[in-house]
Amino acid sequence: MSDWQREDDSEWLWRISPRDDLLVERLSPRSETSDFAATEAERDWWLNQLAGYGAQPGDYVVERVPGPLRRAIADDRARRNRLVDAHWARRKAERDARLADEQGKR
Repeated sequence: MSDWQREDDSEWLWRISPRDDLLVERLSPRSETSDFAATEAERDWWLNQLAGYGAQPGDYVVERVPGPLRRAIADDRARRNRLVDAHWARRKAERDARLADEQGKR
């Protein structure tokens, strides 16, 4: 976390996060946090860092979110939890339907 993030009270921030469909497939999407930037220059720096690690531009979503940083992080965690919960509920429903179908064929 950069120095500005320790004391940030910006009204708006840039959130840089993996696309939702990529996020839910990660091993620990709940424990990760998005990257946040207070300025366009910081946003561009984060994007350049991600590109340096081989990330494709289309793999990330960049959007303005309300600040301050603590609120943005809390909102991001809540959003991730909702995404992961919905993803696993959908996977469980698909599995249950498949098992019911297989049992019906016996």
